[in-house]
Amino acid sequence: MKLPSLQHLAAEAVRVVRRFPLTLLCAFVLCGVGIYVIHLDNKAQQQLDWLFPTLSAAGLGLSSTLAVALATERWRWRPAGRWGAEAVVVALLVLWYALAPAQPNLEWGMRLALLLLGMHLAVAAGPYLPELRRMADTPGFWRYNETLFLRILLAGVYSGVLFVGCALALVAIDNLFDVKLDEHIYGYLFVTLATVFNTWFFLAGIPHNFAELEQTAPYPKGLKLFTQFVLLPLVVLYLVILYAYLGRIVVLWTLPKGWVSILILAFSVAGIFALLLIHPIRHAAENTWIRTFARWFYRALFPLLGLLAVAIGTRIRDYGITEERYFVLVLAAWLFCMAVYFLVRRGQGIIWIPASLAVVALLSAAGPWSAFAVARRSQLNQLREISSEYGLLKDGKLDGAGQRVPKLSLQVRQRITSIFEFFADREATTQLQPFFAASLSLPDSLQQQDEWKQRQWYQEQPFAVSGVPRTSQYTTADNEQQTARFYNSAEHHDLGQGRYWLGRVESYRYALQKDSVLTEVATQKGAFRLRTHARGRQLLLEQRQADHRWQTQLTLSPGTLADSLAHVYGSGNEGIDRPLHLQAAKDQIQLQLFIQDLTRNKKQDTIFYEYSGQMLLEVGEK
Repeated sequence: MKLPSLQHLAAEAVRVVRRFPLTLLCAFVLCGVGIYVIHLDNKAQQQLDWLFPTLSAAGLGLSSTLAVALATERWRWRPAGRWGAEAVVVALLVLWYALAPAQPNLEWGMRLALLLLGMHLAVAAGPYLPELRRMADTPGFWRYNETLFLRILLAGVYSGVLFVGCALALVAIDNLFDVKLDEHIYGYLFVTLATVFNTWFFLAGIPHNFAELEQTAPYPKGLKLFTQFVLLPLVVLYLVILYAYLGRIVVLWTLPKGWVSILILAFSVAGIFALLLIHPIRHAAENTWIRTFARWFYRALFPLLGLLAVAIGTRIRDYGITEERYFVLVLAAWLFCMAVYFLVRRGQGIIWIPASLAVVALLSAAGPWSAFAVARRSQLNQLREISSEYGLLKDGKLDGAGQRVPKLSLQVRQRITSIFEFFADREATTQLQPFFAASLSLPDSLQQQDEWKQRQWYQEQPFAVSGVPRTSQYTTADNEQQTARFYNSAEHHDLGQGRYWLGRVESYRYALQKDSVLTEVATQKGAFRLRTHARGRQLLLEQRQADHRWQTQLTLSPGTLADSLAHVYGSGNEGIDRPLHLQAAKDQIQLQLFIQDLTRNKKQDTIFYEYSGQMLLEVGEK
């Protein structure tokens, strides 16, 4: 076999750039952003408002721009038409970037997954959509998707082997030649290979001669063996289990368990995937069993889809629609339509599978018919029905319902808890506002607080206002217990007479930084703040002046204390338990630090200190 020359590889790389410029651009954006965030810790990443919108838009751009490029190429659109279609895609990506939140919640995560699924299916079906009006079963469609599938696997293997090989080479250089490499270099390598190289390699193998795909080609024997002796036996195994369970339900006359929905969907997906893999050889004389299996597979689906409808319908009737139940219901309807279609068409028209599923995924992602809109309306209706049935409303509001109806049953409390948590998990608690007179919007006092405190407030507020106790879905009548929980999240406490207790002074998250502000506190003598200095060696108490500058008033030296203790007890001990206390005073200001944990870290020539404790600040009267 003749190896490709460098000129050939360069020519292929240039051809990919000319053929898929926007797709490659999205890969480079993912690579650049990925390399940038490697340096950042979790807190710094959360402060980047553009991070999730950029990454998600670039991820969507990979498949959407590829789908448009391939479709317009096979449809032989003129350059102006192709540029116009690509401009529409870019505009939609910009719209997504503008609408996407800085920190995605559960709903936005599922929406992104649906759009990615829809776009990948669009790549699979897009170039052959005109065939839907004709025979809808050209040989080229199967060979095109076979090539894409194998190219994805090959790109993954190449990228993985390159990463392992290059990483081992870097380790060898580091250890053999004592070359101090940047600790982030492995991250750079992984991100570059996973985005730019993987995408470029995959795009280079995409067919460009669609007419050639229509020619007869040998069917991969390994694929037939895999399908016939691995995939199909698994499908038959699922079928036996499901029909045995169906028989048990009929005999005992019980409702099906909700978990059976997953097994039915797994059986359906495995069966359809198996039929797609062996689709080109179904008409061969020696493969009559394929046509027989396909016919009976779709017929066997109908009783199971009925079982699935009963299982999911029971859950919806009792608890309303959630996104997961919406997906199961929609997939059941889609499977029913596909089974009817392929029985009528006798297995013809496989392009309808990715094309119709792409439409289902995209419609489920946005709009009043989407999974999220339908689920919210359903849960609000559930809350309305429960409130009316059990007399929880007063003047149409739930405020104080727990006090008015103190003996709510366990099941009712669990259902109300489930609804409140549904909206809290999706950061949509304010949609419950019509049921409450008290505000469910975040108060001004929490606007600048940590994000976890804001989420906790949103989660607790509906329970606090309604008075309905939070009840776990796993609680039973036998193990239920009443729990009253109280807490104080304030970090500063005014003890009176100019004394202030700072309950949490921690430097761990700032250990690798030279200077970091730990906390601020407002006193009768103005605003003070604590700031670490010299990688935690010193702790400075600074006061804000009239010109808004910060002036140092007192200095404590945890680093000096740690150095002296390390000199006495040694720097390699596993921990010495002893009292640790520092104090300083100046004029009418006194500061005492009660240290609970003090650590001295030395890495090469760099020393940094970590400590946690509590502090008492005393300021004199004005």
